[in-house]
Amino acid sequence: MSFSKNIVEVTQELLDSIDHDRKHIDLHSDDVWRNEKEPYRIKVKYMIEKIHNTANPNVPAKKKYSGPAEFMEDLQIIKRSLKNHYADYIADAHVQKLIRQVELFGFHLATLDVRQHSKEHENAMTEILAKMSITEDYGKLSEEAKIKLLTDLLNDPRPITSPYLTYTEATKECLDVYRVIKKAQQEFGRNCITSYLISMTQGASDLLEVLVFGKEAGLYIHEQDGSITCTLQSVPLFETIDDLHAAPDIMTTLFGIPAYRNSLNSTNHLQEIMLGYSDSNKDGGVITANYELRLALRSITAAAKKAGVKLKFFHGRGGALGRGGMPLNRSILAQPADTIGGGIKITEQGEVLSSRYSMKGIAYRSLEQATSALITSALAARNPQENPAEREWDEIMRGISEKAQQKYQDLIFRDSDFMTFFKESTPPPEVGELNIGSRPSKRKNSDRFEDLRAIPWVFAWTQSRYLLPAWYAAGTGLYSYYQDNPQHLQVMKEMYRQFPFFQSLIDNLQMALAKADLLIAKEYGSMIKDQKIAERIFNLIQEEYRKTSELILQITGQQEILDNVPVIQESIRLRNPYVDPLSYMQVQLLSELRRLREKGEDDALLLREVLLTINGIAAGLRNTG
Repeated sequence: MSFSKNIVEVTQELLDSIDHDRKHIDLHSDDVWRNEKEPYRIKVKYMIEKIHNTANPNVPAKKKYSGPAEFMEDLQIIKRSLKNHYADYIADAHVQKLIRQVELFGFHLATLDVRQHSKEHENAMTEILAKMSITEDYGKLSEEAKIKLLTDLLNDPRPITSPYLTYTEATKECLDVYRVIKKAQQEFGRNCITSYLISMTQGASDLLEVLVFGKEAGLYIHEQDGSITCTLQSVPLFETIDDLHAAPDIMTTLFGIPAYRNSLNSTNHLQEIMLGYSDSNKDGGVITANYELRLALRSITAAAKKAGVKLKFFHGRGGALGRGGMPLNRSILAQPADTIGGGIKITEQGEVLSSRYSMKGIAYRSLEQATSALITSALAARNPQENPAEREWDEIMRGISEKAQQKYQDLIFRDSDFMTFFKESTPPPEVGELNIGSRPSKRKNSDRFEDLRAIPWVFAWTQSRYLLPAWYAAGTGLYSYYQDNPQHLQVMKEMYRQFPFFQSLIDNLQMALAKADLLIAKEYGSMIKDQKIAERIFNLIQEEYRKTSELILQITGQQEILDNVPVIQESIRLRNPYVDPLSYMQVQLLSELRRLREKGEDDALLLREVLLTINGIAAGLRNTG
């Protein structure tokens, strides 16, 4: 930036901006650039001072940047001036790079998401509205009554909270979150937090509640001219199979409410929607979860298109195969191309972060693959070439999904001995003692299946080498169409070659079956007190494993599972001799620890050894989180 006015002609715009800074900013004598003929260096000195002042709330507004946009404008002034005297290389190689970084990172570096369970909002709203004598018990209102009340509150500029009223700790915490979001946006720029995720969204009222709370903190403002300024978007998280079915109607209802629809003006009519892969899998099994997610993507997209809204789907995949885990590029290509119009957002969790991004070369490769997949999908969306057979294939998948769900739920929900089998032959309580989770392993202190979180559910089955959530009931579902009919087998082979969704599903099943080891899994059954339960349920699982493996080999035309990916096949073969002994040791150590605890005793060293085997097996099998 050493250009001199003696040699080049800078723009008047740059000189005016320097004069403006000089009037409002007092630089220390050591900070003033000594050469008056070097305007860029003078300008940069003032910019550095303004950056320092931006972090200080006590400095007057004219002496600092009010946000990244003002910093960006100064950079653009410099860039335009450089281009004016043909210093294009400096402008493009250095200044433009910084401009791009400001566009991406602002003053906040990474955009944060905030997430809370819908029930917490309902409880807080019930207390607040009762204290203000607006309604006695909000939680007991019908969904229609809730929507009407919340819409009226959004249209009314008056607050519904008071600093002179006392609230419970849970309600205070709920309100404080919105105040912190507002403070963060003021300090770091609006883009530091833009999305508020609502777990277990089951109605339009769940999203309206977030906007009402946002109104209390100044994140949702209904202006006098009728316009709406909203700096925080309600993002529904549809998790269970029932929630996925209800999602299109919920979004249609919301888009028909002006108080909600107009809040999207500030996001250029873009709505983010999160889809949960973990709970849908836990609820309906791997085949049904994937099929229902595909249907939901299409039906929600159609509802949004009708309302003139663009969508950005947030895919809440886990690293585990039972939680939607797969290579990033394949997960993008597996989505219907017409659902990627507003971009895509995907979680990267657990060991996936280190395996994909801890080494620079692998990180670049992962991002290149993801970018390539997104461009391919975007191109396909702009030039739709629908395979006429896909409608028939979708109908086939519907039947397969129904039978797979029935088989899965027969065991998981309708077999009275299943929870005993699960709790006694896998290590869920011990997994809960690992210091690795962001949340407790159960939603409540109960032993109900519904209250068990999806992550420890999948993790425990991986430890016991069943990997049950990643493949169970798939064989029954696929066989319900096959029925030993050669023509049906030929159709499934064609689907595997031509239908990206089906191909991705079959390949994920292959990965799960290859990593499962029922010979070792049977050893975990020795910990079950009632061996009749152990033998009966193990035989059910073993038969399903055999059926699934045999049918997949027929569909793919392979001799062995994972012949299509020999590198991974060999990797599993090499790792297993190191992982297998850990599994046998874990069974023995768990048996000893549980016997002690049944007597009311404990052994910290024995527990540590159990946890070490859990870590070792997780590291060896990968795809665990």
